[in-house]
Amino acid sequence: MLRVSWENTGNPILDRLGRQFVDRVARYARGGSYEKRIEWYRKYIKFLHFLAERFGPEDIRNIQPRHVAAFSKYLKEVGRSERTVLRYYSVIRWWHRQIPWRKYEMPENKVLLELEARLDDKRFCEEIKNSYRRKRGRGRVQKPHGTI
Repeated sequence: MLRVSWENTGNPILDRLGRQFVDRVARYARGGSYEKRIEWYRKYIKFLHFLAERFGPEDIRNIQPRHVAAFSKYLKEVGRSERTVLRYYSVIRWWHRQIPWRKYEMPENKVLLELEARLDDKRFCEEIKNSYRRKRGRGRVQKPHGTI
């Protein structure tokens, strides 16, 4: 269990996303060493800062592939290397899998890089969004009602 807490920043969108991330995801995440999770936590917080400033989603479960592609485009604009961008992809993807009831899956790197190059193409963005939307009940067996 990560022992982290969210300190209010004064930005209501960032505070909402940060509290959701800490309360629902970060504290309960398992896997890797404690130090690695802390390092990845700090990187994901940078992503949340960008997300709050640029998109302002209501819920952390609403993070879409285009948000990650826009973040990677931003990283490249500020001079980060391709290797750094790929590291952020792995961090974001790992934390994203930890989000309960997430609405979208994260595509592989090739799709994210193509999406980054075509962010202005609304039709393509919608196509990717719809193809990576999670389906309710997929792969689950429904429990019977009543007693057996």
